[in-house]
Amino acid sequence: MSVQEQVQETCEACGCVAEIGSIINEGDDTVRFSIEADNEAAALARLEQFSALAQQIYSDVTVSHETRAVDNGVLRMCTLVFSCIAEKIIFEMRARAI
Repeated sequence: MSVQEQVQETCEACGCVAEIGSIINEGDDTVRFSIEADNEAAALARLEQFSALAQQIYSDVTVSHETRAVDNGVLRMCTLVFSCIAEKIIFEMRARAI
């Protein structure tokens, strides 16, 4: 049995506590999200926006998706796989503007 030391940082201003490593985990290079649209073409156009942004950050990003019909249109489940955590974080921050 091994004992791991846990380090917690407390923000004096807000009283928040975060364990180091709880926000960024090793090997966390995958983004999963869903796109809901009225039709297949609209869902594909939206995915293309995210794919283009991802390719600006990392040209070899792996994009996969699966489409399902739902009551009011389509639901596209998307997965983007980057080469490292930093690329994923950069994508997530830039994708907020889309």
